[in-house]
Amino acid sequence: MTLNLRFAASLAAAAITGFTPVAHASCGSAFCTLMTDRYAQTTGDAHPGWSADVRLELVNLDRLRTGTHSLDASQVEDEEAVERHTRNQNLVTTLGYGVDDDWSLSLRVPMVRRDHLHDLIDENTGLVGPSEQWTFTRLGDVQLLARRQFLSADAGAAYAVFGGLKFPTGPTHIANADGSRAERALQPGTGTTDLVIGAAARQSLGMTDAAIGQLSWSQAMNSRDDFKPGRRLEASLGWSHAFSRSLGSVLQLNFRERARDRGAQAEPDNSGSTEVDLSPGLTMAVGEASTLYAYVQLPLYQKVNGVQLVSRHAFALGWTSDC
Repeated sequence: MTLNLRFAASLAAAAITGFTPVAHASCGSAFCTLMTDRYAQTTGDAHPGWSADVRLELVNLDRLRTGTHSLDASQVEDEEAVERHTRNQNLVTTLGYGVDDDWSLSLRVPMVRRDHLHDLIDENTGLVGPSEQWTFTRLGDVQLLARRQFLSADAGAAYAVFGGLKFPTGPTHIANADGSRAERALQPGTGTTDLVIGAAARQSLGMTDAAIGQLSWSQAMNSRDDFKPGRRLEASLGWSHAFSRSLGSVLQLNFRERARDRGAQAEPDNSGSTEVDLSPGLTMAVGEASTLYAYVQLPLYQKVNGVQLVSRHAFALGWTSDC
C-alpha cells in the first residue's frame, strides 16, 4: 500500500473510533463533533499500541435563537435572564490503546474553560437588570470507549461497533464570585453516568480518497440532584483526500439531535436541539507518526427548543500521534 493510500485509508478509519459527543443547552456548554484520533490523522495503518490526540476547541455561542430563527435580545419574553454569550475553550486529550488488530480502547479527558454572561430580567417590570457572569476552568466528564473492528473480504472496507461510558467526573456545583451557582446545563459535568453505543463503516476509494460514516447514541442512565440530560443521537458522513504525502483534507457532515433535559434543576423548555454542521479541515503529517490538523465547523441548520444560544462557527486545532 502506498503512503498516500495509507493516509486516505487511515483518515477514513476515523469512523471506527468514534467522535466527540456534543452538548448544547440554553446557556451553551459545547464541544466540537470531529473525528481527529490517530486513525483519522496519521499516515500509518492502525496497529496495536498507544496513541494520543490533543485538541483545542474554540466554540463561541453568542447568537440567540428560537426554533429556526435568530432572536434579538429585546425580543426575549417570559424568561428570567437574557443570555449574552458562552465562550467555550476546551482542551480535549484522548489516549488510545490498541490491544490487537481488532480491539482498542480510548480514554477521553476534557478540560473545560467557560465564560458565561447573562443579564437578569426583573420579573415585575420586565426590564433588563444587572448582569451575572461565571468564568471557570475545570475537568469535564471523562469518557471510556471500547471498539471492535471487522474487516470485509474487500481490503478497502471495514466496519466496527463501539460502546462505553461517560463518567460523572466534572463538577456540578460551580458558583461565581457572588456565590450564585451556575445553572446545571452550564456546569462542566452533568453528574450522570451515560451509556454510549454506536456503529461505523469506512470504504477506501482509489489511492487517495476514502468515505466514512458513523451513527452513535448516548443516554444518561441516572439523574443527579434532580437533573438528567437529554439523550443524544449523532450521525456523521465524511470524505477524505490526500493531496500529497504530507498534506490532506477532510470534509464532514455532522447531524446532532438532543432531547430535552429533565428534572427540577433542568430547563426542559429551553433545552434540546437539532443541528447540522459542515466541517472542512486540513491535515499535515509531521514525521512518520504525528499529524497536525485544523478544522472549522459551520452550521447549516439549527433548530432549538425555546430560546437558546448557538454558535456562528467553531474551530479545532490539534496534534495526534502514535506513541
